[in-house]
Amino acid sequence: MTTRRDLMKTMALSAFALPMLSQTGWAAQLSGMNELRNEFDIPSIPSADDPEFWAKIRDQFMLRKDEVFFNTGTMGAMPRVVVARMTEHLHVAASNLAEWDYVADGDMMSGYFPYEGIRTKAAKLMNVKMDELALTENVTMAMSFVCMGLDLAKGDEVITSDQEHPGGCSSWKARQKRDGIIYREIAIPKPAHSPKEVLDIVVNSFTKKTKVLMLSHVISGSGAIMPVKEICAEARSRGIFTVIDGAQALGNIPVDIHDIGCDAYVGCFHKWVLAPSGNGFLYIRKDRVQEISTIIASSQWDNHIDEGFRFTQRGTGSLTLLHGLEAALDFTNEIGQDRILARVKFLGNYLRDELRKLPKVKMFSPSDENMCGGITVYNVDGWTGAKLQDLMWNRDKLRPRASSDIHGLRHSTHIYNSVAEIDRCLRIIREIAI
Repeated sequence: MTTRRDLMKTMALSAFALPMLSQTGWAAQLSGMNELRNEFDIPSIPSADDPEFWAKIRDQFMLRKDEVFFNTGTMGAMPRVVVARMTEHLHVAASNLAEWDYVADGDMMSGYFPYEGIRTKAAKLMNVKMDELALTENVTMAMSFVCMGLDLAKGDEVITSDQEHPGGCSSWKARQKRDGIIYREIAIPKPAHSPKEVLDIVVNSFTKKTKVLMLSHVISGSGAIMPVKEICAEARSRGIFTVIDGAQALGNIPVDIHDIGCDAYVGCFHKWVLAPSGNGFLYIRKDRVQEISTIIASSQWDNHIDEGFRFTQRGTGSLTLLHGLEAALDFTNEIGQDRILARVKFLGNYLRDELRKLPKVKMFSPSDENMCGGITVYNVDGWTGAKLQDLMWNRDKLRPRASSDIHGLRHSTHIYNSVAEIDRCLRIIREIAI
């Protein structure tokens, strides 16, 4: 007789020759977190006082032991339990399609249902309410919802920095071409030296035509944490709509959107929250949300009771990815978000402290540690980013990302990294930087 545990093991080996699950009831066929760990032989989270806590957390990931991943700023590594949840859901969906009645529950496809449970878990991580949060595929989509939904006229000015990701700024450039708005980039120092320096630069750039300010919470190419709370307060006093790009923030640094006071905040879960790609989010302030028109319309297009649902519903998508997101959120809560953020900061600080001791290293991350999290960007005299990236990989299977030829390497430190792994990077850098 095939047990459920045997079945789940079989799923990991062959997705095409599986017996039908015998349980009845669609939603009941998905395991709880503890049951899922047992079925896929995933170790439990260690106790908080375990001296080997972080080494055991590393075992929660499928990353190969002979390779070191330092590129969370592009894509986070999914924990085993996230992969297991998606694997299970794919099998249940494929095997039990006839049992699904569409009306009773929405556990088949995303894009039609409010998924209040997942939105509630996500909202708590950033101190917003469930109905203020929409689930999107990524930051680019969330930013486009805001940009294309705002009522802007020819000559209205949108200000952003010269260090934004294309996914954040391209929609505004498209509106400039389509509608004649003014798109203007302001120069932010790299490295940024202090929050006041950045605040003054941004505020002094405002004009009477400025209608929107779009700015990253954490600059991808330097790791600099922008003083967004102070900037948003200055913008609000001038009637300027603020949009914060949090792609590199949530899971890397503390994020309290209500405290920031922005009008809109966009972000993703596939980087520092360790969810599968295809998971982003959009927050719009309650007193501004009705100013944003729906640009992808389904039956909830005019729902002003649950504004987050209005932007979440956009046609058929993959619910498997949302199950992966929920598992990643549960994983974060099992460990504790504060503990994760402290570990990310500790490792980033350790790397930066050691790099600053080397005479030929040029730092692009701020010298003020209050402006830094898990991202470190630096270069070595005489080297390009691509050559440094290749050196790390060819010498010791270390994988940071080339930021650019000028700006060198970007290291992203997360909970699956260790001091010993950072020391391996430092040994290589010391050979060429002393």
